[in-house]
Amino acid sequence: MKTYAELNSLLVDDYLDLLNIAKQLGDEEWKDAILQALKEEVDANHHVDSTEVRQDLWNQFEDINEQMHELLLQLKQADHPEEKEQIIELIWGLKIDRHAITRKLETMSRASAGAHKG
Repeated sequence: MKTYAELNSLLVDDYLDLLNIAKQLGDEEWKDAILQALKEEVDANHHVDSTEVRQDLWNQFEDINEQMHELLLQLKQADHPEEKEQIIELIWGLKIDRHAITRKLETMSRASAGAHKG
């Protein structure tokens, strides 16, 4: 089961994907509606404890590292090129996920640093 932070993150990611589509289509009305919905979502979830969210992200990061380690061990033992290719694809997917988590953590750190300055 996904945590609240994971579900919220997925929702925001979906809004951003829709926003990109609206921009590509040049649909200003849709773009404005998406931006408003995104702002409302962010405002509604502003009360979420960032420490909890940050810990959840670190837990995800550690889980991904463990999965990558297991896959690397499998890759060393793989005999067939097809099997190796599948494992490499899984590793790349995990690297992308890990990068996304890193970006979120960096954004939270910058936001936290900015909040302490102001």
